[in-house]
Amino acid sequence: MSTELRKTLVLQALGAAVFNLLLNGGIAWLSFRGAVALPLWARGPCVAFDTIGTSLFLPLVTCLIVTPLVRRGARAAGDGGAARGWTRATRPFLRRLPRNFALRGLAVGLVSAALVAPAALALLSLAGVVAMNGGGIVVWKAVYSGVLAALVTPIFALWALADVAESASLAPAT
Repeated sequence: MSTELRKTLVLQALGAAVFNLLLNGGIAWLSFRGAVALPLWARGPCVAFDTIGTSLFLPLVTCLIVTPLVRRGARAAGDGGAARGWTRATRPFLRRLPRNFALRGLAVGLVSAALVAPAALALLSLAGVVAMNGGGIVVWKAVYSGVLAALVTPIFALWALADVAESASLAPAT
């Protein structure tokens, strides 16, 4: 992976982190600002369900936004330049995900909900959190969303580059 590509992916991750921190923090503030306490675990509304939902939907929505943007940018650059070397043939882990980017986002969201959310909730439990007030929920949702976005955005960008590289390699020579 080139230095330029690494730099671009880091900038995308940071941009996604800041954007999601602000967006999801704002949504949480609008939703929970008056909450006296929301339990970590409960049958009804709770921090755990919100965290699991965020873990599912944030990667899906991120994939739906990032993939077309990165594809368009790579195609505008010519042949996808930085995408060379990132194909399903050269990166076996890419073969495990659907070619359809909406299904790809859903697959990553399901993995995130099954693995990342439980790990995050376990950390809260280990820290002794049993409930959060409105301010705590806002901070938690903002930070969690920012970190999750920073993790998934570069992954989706690389898959989008792989899509462009594959389509360029399948195009007839002129």
